[in-house]
Amino acid sequence: MLKKNALLRIIVMLAMALLIYPATCLSVSIPATGDIFPADDLKTPEGEVYQKYLGLDGSKETFKLRDVKSKLALVQIFSMYCPVCQREAPEVNELYKLISDSNLSDKIKVIGIAPGNSQFEVNVFREQYNIPFPLIPDGDYEWHKIMGEVGTPYFLLVNLESGKILEDNLGPFGTAQEFFDILKRHL
Repeated sequence: MLKKNALLRIIVMLAMALLIYPATCLSVSIPATGDIFPADDLKTPEGEVYQKYLGLDGSKETFKLRDVKSKLALVQIFSMYCPVCQREAPEVNELYKLISDSNLSDKIKVIGIAPGNSQFEVNVFREQYNIPFPLIPDGDYEWHKIMGEVGTPYFLLVNLESGKILEDNLGPFGTAQEFFDILKRHL
């Protein structure tokens, strides 16, 4: 009888916890392969070289991913405080180099979004790891919330015409060449 009452209490407590848990937290999911990339505005990257690389009008404060002049965009969600992102930075730079040195440089653009990082923190990460592609701060976690508060690093390959996510990868992606071969299959 005692075990039955204890089990009933546990069930009631779990049910109450689920009722108290905000419904918004339950409804947010991490965008993945097959989903549509959120169409919300991103902060235009600082620096004319990065704006030109993406084909953006530098006079606007924000842009939508579909405004990027390319067929595909590889979006990396990272944080300067993420040890995996730090270890992965040379491999991501190598991937960028493979794309840039190939005939696909106009078809695949790389962009980083940094949840919880200010412009200063993004600049420190860029300088420390010699990042050659645009990095966008998300200091207020706006994009992080939209992205389901995904862990870092998280990579999404997005078809810019349809907005469809073609590939997603949470964590390290292996070698730059292996991931580059995956990206090429989508062209």
